Amino acid sequence: MTQLSTAQDERLHTLLRIIVMAFLYYSTGILSLMMLQKDAIITVSAFAPEGFALAGVLIYGRSILPGIFLGQFLLAFYSGLPLAAALGISLVNTAEAGMALWLFRHFQLSRHLSHIRDLFGLLLMIVFVLQPFSALLGNTVLYFFGTAEHSAFWQNSFFWWFGNVMGQFLFAPMLLILYDNRRKLQPKKLLLTIALFAAYNYLLQGIFGIENVSLLLIATLPFTIYLATRSLLYASVATVSLSLTSAIMVHLGIGTFARSLSEIDNVINLNFYILSHVIMVLLIGILFREKEDAISHLKSMAHYDYLTGLPNRHLLREKIHHTVYLAHETNCENAICFIDLDGFKAINDTYGHHVGDQLLKEVVYKLRTFTYGDDELLRLGGDEFLIIFNQVGNIDAFRGKLDAILDAVSSIERVDGYKISISLSMGISWCPRHGTDVKPLMEAADNAMYEAKRRGKNQYVFADELIDEYTEKASA
Repeated sequence: MTQLSTAQDERLHTLLRIIVMAFLYYSTGILSLMMLQKDAIITVSAFAPEGFALAGVLIYGRSILPGIFLGQFLLAFYSGLPLAAALGISLVNTAEAGMALWLFRHFQLSRHLSHIRDLFGLLLMIVFVLQPFSALLGNTVLYFFGTAEHSAFWQNSFFWWFGNVMGQFLFAPMLLILYDNRRKLQPKKLLLTIALFAAYNYLLQGIFGIENVSLLLIATLPFTIYLATRSLLYASVATVSLSLTSAIMVHLGIGTFARSLSEIDNVINLNFYILSHVIMVLLIGILFREKEDAISHLKSMAHYDYLTGLPNRHLLREKIHHTVYLAHETNCENAICFIDLDGFKAINDTYGHHVGDQLLKEVVYKLRTFTYGDDELLRLGGDEFLIIFNQVGNIDAFRGKLDAILDAVSSIERVDGYKISISLSMGISWCPRHGTDVKPLMEAADNAMYEAKRRGKNQYVFADELIDEYTEKASA
């Protein structure tokens, strides 16, 4: 019953996505044609539906294709195309979206645009594959059904190609980034960004009357670039805000791109303005994201063991201070267990470091099963580990856990096909009984561990036992 309900929910969600995709394609298409129209269904600047379609298929996969088909069909039919031509155009644009999905997967590109490779792959795919396919095949359909003149075939193909390229450049990356950040999105901040850049653009073009495109770029580009170094999401939104307000002003006959220049010069200037922002924002934003990821990775490498992924010696002081804090807050003693593998060097020398590394991973897997909640497992280096057991209650139960750890590790008999024999020795100190800082706690646990080795290995020794022995000898 639960599986059936889940399947029904998934089908409902898919149907809803298809309807939303169709509505977005149709509505943004009408707006694009209203703003910047050459012929019935061809724009000379950004054709927004293509950006929504590309982002939709990369996010939701093939299930969204019917929505693209339906949206394009409604748009083409609304624009006055015959039924057969509308169906043909819809099939072309749906096939283009399916091709985009296949290319992304084939070349192993990430829709998260995590690296420059992903960005360049997306842009090159749009310019040299998707839109040549769409423009040439789409105009062939129009010519075949007699809705376009043969003499205008190449000109219409160029306008089709260019409008779709601009639409995908402007909207697809922003929508992909917006989707990735949907859970931490701040609507008020988003709306404020849109409003501020729209107002600033209108101020420059409509009030101050800037006519020179280079001057307009000098006044706007530094802000979007700076924003890209802080947040690629909001920089992309700012770019779309600048582009849409510019297009609206062109439609109203005002602004930099509706001046006394020829129509084609105004179009070229507008597209140059939009592309300058789009390319610079995406390039710089992704480069900064890569830099932040690299810094984060380096920090991780500095504080975490590359082989096991465990916190390393650099985090030891932080973990000890945390356990001291917990001991104080809970009024419970916490155990510091220093672990050293018995016979690890011989295994490394006999079978090689590869087998030794696999053995360490297997040991870590065993040790992890005994840590819960606030417990911590660290690799100090080589074959030395540390487990911090916070809030140890019953001592007998704790001894049972230590015995189980010894049994678990000694049960490892084969690694990478080789028969091996391994065990461990443990020394345990108590926080705060033996100290409230790294040095005294580690020294007490380390001394207890060496005593465990001296007694024959494959066992644990409490630091208290050494203190009692020392006291007895001193008394004697």
